[in-house]
Amino acid sequence: MLVLLRDADDCVVPREVTWWDRLVARLTATRLDHALAAGASPDSSTSLALRARQLVRPKTRLSLARCVQRVLAEGRRPIPRPGQGPVTLRPEMIRNASDELDALIERLLQPAPVSAHGVAQAYVLLTDGGGPLYFPSARQNLREVTHRAVLSLEPLDHF
Repeated sequence: MLVLLRDADDCVVPREVTWWDRLVARLTATRLDHALAAGASPDSSTSLALRARQLVRPKTRLSLARCVQRVLAEGRRPIPRPGQGPVTLRPEMIRNASDELDALIERLLQPAPVSAHGVAQAYVLLTDGGGPLYFPSARQNLREVTHRAVLSLEPLDHF
């Protein structure tokens, strides 16, 4: 498999992917997700290119959409379930951000190509235990974070 990367002169160059590249991308997925969510270019390294490729796949997007649907269902429950685990969702925040979360689901399920940046934002939103979905003292607001992810998932009109 080849990936296209940008060199120091901003020229696109092909690079053969090795088994080691795949292993590194898999082992550093969380760090790569955070980098992509923050705006790192997928064509700046082999690891970022491989992770971005995985994130934008329809299967990954469907899985993320289903996770957001489960979050919404939990947030709409009148009483939190006992024994939910060490990390609990914040139902009041989920209810306040339900429109944005619904829009996120819709964008993740659209068939058009989307940016890895937006999918990574959704992934980080769902998996960051210190983020606004789970942590009461999180610096970010769930509605704002979700809205930014939705905007970043605008369909790409070129590929």
